[in-house]
Amino acid sequence: MICLRLELMKTIRQHRVCLMIICSMVFWLLLETSRKDIPTPSIACVNFKGRLGNLMLEYAFLHIISNMKNLNPVIPENFELMNVFNIRDKTPKQIRNREMACAGLPLHVERWGLSFDEDLFNVLSSESVRFDGFYQSWKYWSKSEQEIRVIFKFKKPIRDKAFSQFQNIMLIMNFDIRKKNNRVVSIHIRRGDYATKGHLKYGKLTPNATYYINAMNYFRRIYKNILFIVGSNDIKWDEEALGAEENVYFSRGLSAAEDMALLSLANHTIMSVGTYGWWIGWMARGTTVYYKHIFVPGSDFSKEFKDNSTEDFVYPGWIPMDESPNGWRDV
Repeated sequence: MICLRLELMKTIRQHRVCLMIICSMVFWLLLETSRKDIPTPSIACVNFKGRLGNLMLEYAFLHIISNMKNLNPVIPENFELMNVFNIRDKTPKQIRNREMACAGLPLHVERWGLSFDEDLFNVLSSESVRFDGFYQSWKYWSKSEQEIRVIFKFKKPIRDKAFSQFQNIMLIMNFDIRKKNNRVVSIHIRRGDYATKGHLKYGKLTPNATYYINAMNYFRRIYKNILFIVGSNDIKWDEEALGAEENVYFSRGLSAAEDMALLSLANHTIMSVGTYGWWIGWMARGTTVYYKHIFVPGSDFSKEFKDNSTEDFVYPGWIPMDESPNGWRDV
């Protein structure tokens, strides 16, 4: 009798297990069927490439085109900018493989890397699309600039570290920014890849020390007391070039995002070339001096500018300068 009961209980347990397995399979099939019945939202993708400055321009374009055309922006998983700014991942949850979801979409390629291509805005609304380019023009989002400023607000830990470093620099340099006619001017110096033969052959230029000294003298003519804060990917070159200048602090030990946040706290900006320094000038909202010889005329790089013009790249009101002797006097 006991044996029969044990056997019966064993059989019941087996039936329960089988029933649970069958129920799980049915639930999974129903779930998959329901997912197939839900249409995938229309999406917009860009081929993200480059470092911080480039990624910011690419994301700004993706944000604007998505809003304009009623599309859902797709960003990479673990997107770098989400660690820097308060960017929300709006990629539709139905998309499991983001790269594959974007790969098969109709592709629109930007005609110039550093000029505004209005044709990109001609894509149809609510139809999934993919873009390839650099979008290095403020004109893409000129009507939504304040919106872009909100997006590119640094996360609190980065803001706090930059502000703390800024205050520390004021103490080290014994500089009181609160005094009338006292100003802080950031200098971003792009060397590294721009100083290589390959980039020069392509037509990219980076200024020499005379340009930076000219730009510094321009601000010295306007303000009585100035502190210059230098950020760069080649501090050794910076110290050799500007070490003899008065009131210069060379920033070290910060990440790219932290350095950008620090330099953007200055009243005014001296930028060299590239998008990183461009964002610093834009964020600071003061006077920005830029190196006016961005490319070698007739070079491959010059073809990235529509009609060889830098108008679409350079933000309105910024001041051009070069290495001409006493060039700062002519501005």
